Amino acid sequence: MGYTNVKVFATGFPAWKKAGNYIAVEAPYVKGLLDKMQPAVIIDSRPTKPKYVQGHIPGALSIPDNKYDKLKGILPIDKDIPLIFYCGGYT
Repeated sequence: MGYTNVKVFATGFPAWKKAGNYIAVEAPYVKGLLDKMQPAVIIDSRPTKPKYVQGHIPGALSIPDNKYDKLKGILPIDKDIPLIFYCGGYT
């Protein structure tokens, strides 16, 4: 698929998908999690300045993709808690 910056999931994207994990979710899904107060961690992977500072989903953690290795320790240890990453795409 052309992904070159894939980290952490040791067996890679195909195994992630085969395991039944979500590949992408839409805003209504995220809103539903937040409305139901279900455990989930939302991560804004855009640069902290200016993108995150200018506006982000309330409660989202700022972990820019170029600082992920350094900041990944702030993520929950419980692997059952969904992690939802978002970015600004190629804009």
